[in-house]
Amino acid sequence: MSTHGDLDHALDLRVLPAVEWRAAARAHRDRLDRLVGAYLERRAAGTPHPVVDFLFT
Repeated sequence: MSTHGDLDHALDLRVLPAVEWRAAARAHRDRLDRLVGAYLERRAAGTPHPVVDFLFT
């Protein structure tokens, strides 16, 4: 449940320089790939996994 303090923090925005934004986006993609990359590769190949597939449905 959000509190007023959480909302204040969420509205604290800043504009990032392009170099910093691109580095953050690249790091995010890398983290995401480590977490779901194997699942996406198996799904694209049509290879089922009973546990992992359950987690993504």
